[in-house]
Amino acid sequence: MKRYFILLILFCAFGGNLSAQVSAREMVELRLPPLDTLFKGAMNSSMVQFYNLRMEGQELALKTEKKKWLEYFSLFGSYQYGIMGVNSYTNLGTDYPLIYQNSGASQIWYNAGASIAIPLDRIFDRGNRIRMQQLKIQETLKEREMWYDDQRQKITELYYRAQEMLNTLKYVIEQCSMADAQLETAQRDYIMGKLNAQELNSAKGTQVQSYIQMEKVLSELNKSLKGLEIVSKIKILNK
Repeated sequence: MKRYFILLILFCAFGGNLSAQVSAREMVELRLPPLDTLFKGAMNSSMVQFYNLRMEGQELALKTEKKKWLEYFSLFGSYQYGIMGVNSYTNLGTDYPLIYQNSGASQIWYNAGASIAIPLDRIFDRGNRIRMQQLKIQETLKEREMWYDDQRQKITELYYRAQEMLNTLKYVIEQCSMADAQLETAQRDYIMGKLNAQELNSAKGTQVQSYIQMEKVLSELNKSLKGLEIVSKIKILNK
């Protein structure tokens, strides 16, 4: 009875391992996108958008700086239209009342002119200010390039790490298959009395270690693939 109880436990554990092996076999069929595709995907990052927006603002500031010479000149003018009224009184003598008179005429007033004020310090420093703004644009470009180089390095490291784990997974799956076959043979021999419980447990221990190793490889592989998805902005895993 004890013998069959041990076999029942081993059978349940063996069934769970088969499920894990099927999942690993599905993962090993995964094909990574080309590195160039992952590099291009990284350009869709929010950091690239940030650098592009900052550079756009600096280019607008450069255009404004180049047009600031217009502030040295100013134009002015005024225009008025109205009727000028003249009020007057005529005194003809003590025996006559004062005569009130009002006269008016429409008139137009206008004035126009221009002035120029040239601050010498700003004139002689204009080239430096324009050059400084141009350097800010170049600095942003270089900053974006440095960030992109760093992202490509991360993608490359994660890519080859994931590729290494995929190759290792193939080997580990083979080891698990061998451990399954050895355990199945040990179970038959145990039923027939050719093996004792200790030898059966040893075969089971070998199988367990194989599946533990497979889970470690799967975990490392998933971590590398998730890292690639985050850095490259490209979906790799379907789950």
